[in-house]
Order: sequence, then C-alpha cells, then structure tokens
Amino acid sequence: MKFPFTSEEKSLLKREILKELTEKPPTIGLVGVSGVGKSTTINTLFKTDLPISDTIACTKEFQVIPLNLKINDGSETKLRVIDAPGLGEDISLDSCYMQKYKENLGQCDVILWIMTGRNRAIALDQQYLKQLSDFYPKMVFAINQVELIEPAEWNNKINLPTLKQKDNILKVERDRKDKIESIVKNKIKICSYSAKAKYNLEELFGLLIDSCPDNRKWIFNGLKNFHYTDFLPEDIRQQINS
Repeated sequence: MKFPFTSEEKSLLKREILKELTEKPPTIGLVGVSGVGKSTTINTLFKTDLPISDTIACTKEFQVIPLNLKINDGSETKLRVIDAPGLGEDISLDSCYMQKYKENLGQCDVILWIMTGRNRAIALDQQYLKQLSDFYPKMVFAINQVELIEPAEWNNKINLPTLKQKDNILKVERDRKDKIESIVKNKIKICSYSAKAKYNLEELFGLLIDSCPDNRKWIFNGLKNFHYTDFLPEDIRQQINS
C-alpha cells in the first residue's frame, strides 16, 4: 500500500470510518445491582433525562440512549449508552434479567459495573459477576454515592470529601477492588465518584475512554461536548468562569 494518502484517499477513508461509526457507534453499557444509580450516572454524564427514583426501580428493560457527538474537525458521529435493569431487585426477575444481560452486553465496547459506597455487602455483585465471565475483558468498575460514606462530612462549598471521609473512600475502594479481583482473577480498573454531587466524573469519563478498544478510542478522545467544568455543580462552575 502506498503512503502517504492523497487528499481524495484521505476523504474516502474518513467517510468510510464515519460510516462505520454511524452504523455501529461506540457503545458503553452501565450495569450492576438495583439502586446503585446507573440511570442517575447516565443523566449526569451525558445530560440525558432518564426517569429515576429513590424508592423503586425505574429501569425494567435495556434502554439504548443514542447521543450525537462532534469530533475535533467538526464532523458528527454517534455514541450509544445502554442502561441495564438492576439485578437483585426481585428474585422472580433475576433469571430473565441475567439472560438479557448476556444477550445485550456483547454489543458494548466497554461495560461499567457500578457499585455503591454506602453498602459494604457485595456478595450479590460477586454472584452475578460469576455468571458474566465472558464479558470480563470489557469491564471496568466504579463506586457511586461516595458522599454517603462515613463520616458523611461532605464539604459542599468546594464539593469535596473531608480528609477523614476521603481516607474512608480510599479504604472502601481498596476493599471493593480486592473482592472483585478475587472473582475475575485479574487486576481491575476502578473509580470512586458521586453522580449526585457531580464529584470525580471527569475521572470516571476518562476511565471509560481509556478502556475502550483502540479502534474506537479516537472518537472518545475527540469529544467536544465535555469539559472538566461540565462535571461541577453550577455554583462552583460559575465561580471558576467568573
């Protein structure tokens, strides 16, 4: 093959790449047990409006959320985010949900398994993970709701945990990492964050980008939609921009 490409060949190659990405857009799946905040995370990260509830499960089916994105040169492409129903909601639903997981997760480029910082028990996560071993290579892990970790002394003025709370967040992260690695038998990538407080979302988004297949990663790196200030509460963002 000759190199470098002519301008016409570059344009043709670009069209073919964008066509492939449009027909089979990069896809992120968010999964985990019921109540960990999957839909809230999607709403916060991608500015969507999925229904959420503090008391009952809202996601009953796999929901595919298409997003239109712009890359560095101004071209448009697409990204898909898949919101999965929460496992462990009802024993009568588990077998059905697990089958849907197995049917749908194969189309994801990266799978974000979300846990919650407020619950020390992760036996359910471990049990479900054992049934989804085919997808381990695509999985990264995250701990949501870290603002609720004891002593729950969140500093709202600067949107950060206190030093004591930060220390406990790191302890929880190490504990979850050890317990998940005992199941997947490999090192994992993990991130602690809060969708509600909009804390550490830039790192979470970066983890998703870095974990995508190389042939898809460039489209994430080229996003114009996001800047680190987008992940901050409105009052703090206004102070930074003023």
